[in-house]
Amino acid sequence: MIYPLDEQISMALSQAYDPDTGELLEGLSEEELFEEIQRITTDFDTTIDSIASEVKNLTAEAEAVKEEKKKLADRQSKLEARIERTKRLLSFLLQGAAWKNGRHKIGYRKSSVVVIDDEFVEWAEHNAPALLNYKEPEPRKQDIANALKAGFLFDHAHLEQKNNIQIK
Repeated sequence: MIYPLDEQISMALSQAYDPDTGELLEGLSEEELFEEIQRITTDFDTTIDSIASEVKNLTAEAEAVKEEKKKLADRQSKLEARIERTKRLLSFLLQGAAWKNGRHKIGYRKSSVVVIDDEFVEWAEHNAPALLNYKEPEPRKQDIANALKAGFLFDHAHLEQKNNIQIK
C-alpha cells in the first residue's frame, strides 16, 4: 500500500467488492457502501481522502500487474522461440529418423499447411470469391472526432462531454 488510508474504511472497501470480479457484492449498492463508510467516520474529508488513496493504490497495483504481464509475455515469447530453434536442431541432427532411449522418444507426424502466394487474393476475387473473407467497415473515430470539433455535422455521430475523475 503506497498511500495510507483509514484502516476501517480500507476494510469496508475490501469487503464490499467481489475479489474475483472487482464488482460490488450482489445486493450492495454504492449508496449503501457510502452509508457504511459514513458510519465509520463522520468526517467527509477523511472519507474522501481515504477513498482517493484507495483509488491511487489500486491504480499503482494495476500498473504493476500490467508491467509484470508485459515482462512475462516477453519471457514467454523468448522461450517459445528457443523451443522452436532447439526443435529445429533436433530435426537437423536426426534427419527425420525416429529416436528413443529410456527418457525420450522422438518421432514425427505428418501435417499439412496452406501456403498462399501474394497473387492469390487477386485471382480469387475474379475466380472464387467464396474463398475470401471481407471485413466489416469500421468508423475511424479519431477522424470523425476531429471533423466534429471542426464544426462538421454528421447523422448518427456526435461529441459527448464527460467528467472523468482525476486523482493526483
